[in-house]
Amino acid sequence: MTDRFDYASNLSQAGSYGDWRGAFWPPAESYAITQLDLVAAAPPLAEDAMDGLAALKSAIETEWAAAKRGGDFGHRRFADPPTVAAAMRRIALGLPGAADRRALELRAQAVRDGYDQETLAELFGTAEDIAVVAGHITTWPGKQDAGLPTAFACARDTARHDIVARAAGDASAVAEYLKELHADLRLGDLPIFVPTSLFFMAGEGNCHPKHIAYFLPEDEGVENSPLKKTYYFANTHRALLDCMSAPLAARYLRIGVEFDPGAARFAMIPALGVLSHEFGHFVHRPATTFAPLRAESSWITGVLQETAADVFGVLILTEVWSSRLGLSPDDTIAYYLAECLRYTSRGLGCFPDSDGMFLQLSYLVQLGALTLTPGQQPSLSGDPGTVLAGLRSLARVLADAILTGDASRALALHDRFGPGQDAPMRDLVAAMRRLPFTTVEYLQDHVHPAIESAVVH
Repeated sequence: MTDRFDYASNLSQAGSYGDWRGAFWPPAESYAITQLDLVAAAPPLAEDAMDGLAALKSAIETEWAAAKRGGDFGHRRFADPPTVAAAMRRIALGLPGAADRRALELRAQAVRDGYDQETLAELFGTAEDIAVVAGHITTWPGKQDAGLPTAFACARDTARHDIVARAAGDASAVAEYLKELHADLRLGDLPIFVPTSLFFMAGEGNCHPKHIAYFLPEDEGVENSPLKKTYYFANTHRALLDCMSAPLAARYLRIGVEFDPGAARFAMIPALGVLSHEFGHFVHRPATTFAPLRAESSWITGVLQETAADVFGVLILTEVWSSRLGLSPDDTIAYYLAECLRYTSRGLGCFPDSDGMFLQLSYLVQLGALTLTPGQQPSLSGDPGTVLAGLRSLARVLADAILTGDASRALALHDRFGPGQDAPMRDLVAAMRRLPFTTVEYLQDHVHPAIESAVVH
């Protein structure tokens, strides 16, 4: 068992859990579990598709168990590619759309033979209504720096797709805003972003905590591909907002705005928040390189990259998109701070994105944009407009500290505000330590209730 807030101990063990066979990570004495029934998101599918999903579940969890036994099948290769590919092809027979069937045939072929540029290009250009993916997909870097057998199926979320298209379609407005924020900032080429509802998950992705998105083909081990597509699971994210972000915000935040994921005014903000985070990952300067920082610490590199994506992302969401899409800037800040609390509550030294969210809260507290009232029941109070000003300040600091290639400045920023320096945040961390790790468990009896998981639950 681990103390998820023991930063030094957790960091010293980061990436060393390759033989961990439990479904729950990091190891803890107890978890609070919220159930999400994926049947609500499942589209009507033919019998072939449902039988194929059951076969794929069995195959992937057998692969997961084999990988955990230390099997070496080549770089991100399955032990039995033909069985996995056959299940995928059976699913394809029962999919209603020609584009969906073609995409799944391409993915089944890639399971056997790997990706080539022609396959990636065709997948990149295919607008699927139903996507099924299987591979050795990246897990949490603090757990294991590798991919593990995972399969998922998701259906396009039309409402969120439409608003995401409206936001992403005007990248020029984002580019202009970034130049106003810092004259040297640029926006790179962006991946395709697909909002979906998840209706099937197997293997490593069915362990805990749950991912709300996968970034393909990078998460499948294809590096430096110019063809990128992100699958975002809106229903998984909503479940995490309901069971973690909103309760934590109610417990600790005092900013004059209640974060309520069920309220109509918040309906589209989470999807736009994840999209803006994607935009944030592609903000750079002409001289940006992370190689010197990575040579010092790959972990801190990940922390600061996630920090930059968060900060630039929430600024894009709040100051570029909110007025165009009829959103309240105060609501987007409330969502952002609730997510900062959720990620921080997962622990320190276990997840780079959680360490990054802690750093952001620490910066806002030390800057004075938020006031941390100490005690057994601490609170973070402030005004959304002041928090927004603090985020603009942090964005400019990040532009000069981590987007220039100067490792010393990046390390100094992390040393001052990161989780190794927790004194300003000690009471909040102590209060969160008393709460159980909360996670979402998928119910998916619609796939095949008789299939027993090889993952230890």
